[in-house]
Amino acid sequence: LETLAHVTDFVFDKTGTLTEGKIKLEKTVMFMPITGEESNIDEAQALRIAASLEAGSEHPIAKALLNAYQQSGDSQALLAIDKLEHTTGEGIQGIIDGRQWYIGNKDFTHQNSVSAFNTNTFDNSDIDNASKIYLSTHEQCVAIFVLSDSVRIEAEPLITQLHQQNRKTHLMSGDRSENTRNISEQLGIQHYLGNLKPDDKLKKVKELQQQGAIVAMTGDGVNDAPVLAGADLSIAMGKGTQLAAATADMILISNNIEHIYHGYMIAIRTLRTIKQNLSWALLDNITAIPAAAMGYVEPWLAAIGMSASSLVVVINAMRLNSIATDIENDKFER
Repeated sequence: LETLAHVTDFVFDKTGTLTEGKIKLEKTVMFMPITGEESNIDEAQALRIAASLEAGSEHPIAKALLNAYQQSGDSQALLAIDKLEHTTGEGIQGIIDGRQWYIGNKDFTHQNSVSAFNTNTFDNSDIDNASKIYLSTHEQCVAIFVLSDSVRIEAEPLITQLHQQNRKTHLMSGDRSENTRNISEQLGIQHYLGNLKPDDKLKKVKELQQQGAIVAMTGDGVNDAPVLAGADLSIAMGKGTQLAAATADMILISNNIEHIYHGYMIAIRTLRTIKQNLSWALLDNITAIPAAAMGYVEPWLAAIGMSASSLVVVINAMRLNSIATDIENDKFER
C-alpha cells in the first residue's frame, strides 16, 4: 500500500487487462496458393491443427482457438503433438504426423518458414487492423486466424482518473503496434509500445525506473510474469494465470480494473492518516510527558490525556471507513 501511494507510472498489458480477454475467432483465412501436402488442408483442418498445438496453453488466444474448434461441430479428437515447444511471447511449434508446424505471431512463423511469406494478398481487406495468429509449416504459411476482443468499459474511466491525479500511463503489449496504438488512442493512454517480448517489457520498465519512476505493472498472463516481478508494484488480474498471480504483489480479485484507481486513492488516504497520527503522537508526547514529569500535570489528568490521545488516533483512522462513500461520489482529494 505504501508503494502504491507513491507510484508515478502505471503500466498495463493489453489482452486480458485493458481488454476483456474473451477473445473470439472471427474468421479463418486460408493462405493461397497452398502447394504440396498442405493443398489438401481446409479451414476445419487448419483449426484442428491450431487447437491441437494450443491445447496445453493458458493464453487467451489458445482458449479462443480451442473454443472455436469445440463449437465447430468437428467430432474428431485433437491431434497428437511430438516435440511440443513454447516460445514465450511468440508462438508454439510441434510435430504432427512427421510434419513440423508453427503457430504464433507473424515474426515467429516468418522466422521458421523457408519461403518468406507475405501478407500483401490481404491489403485493404477487413483484417488489416485486426489481431491475427499465423499457422505455418516449415515450407509455407497455411492459414491466418483473425481474432477479436473488446475493451473493458471501465478502462477509459481508469485512465482518465489516473491522469487527473497527474500519474503517467503506459501500454506495453506483445500485440501488433497498430493494434496497440489504436487501443491507446481510444483510451487516451499517453505512452504505448507494441510487438514487445516479455524481456522487452521488463527492459522498458527498468528504463523507467532508472529515470526515477516508481512503476506499477498490471497484467494477467504467463508472458507478464517477468515484468510483474521487476516492477516496483505488480498487480495481477484475478482471472489471470496462476503464474501471474504468484508473481504479483497484489491480486485484483474483482477483475474490475477501475478498482486500481480506488486502491491507489485508499493508499494515499491511508499513508496520509498514518502521518497525521504519527505527528499527533509526537506532538502529544513532547509536550505532555515533560509537563507531567515536572509536576505541571496531575497523574490522573495525565492518564486521561493519554487515553484521549489514543482515542484521537483511533477516530482519525476510522475516518478511512468513509472512503467507500467518497469513491461512489467521486469526491477524492489529493
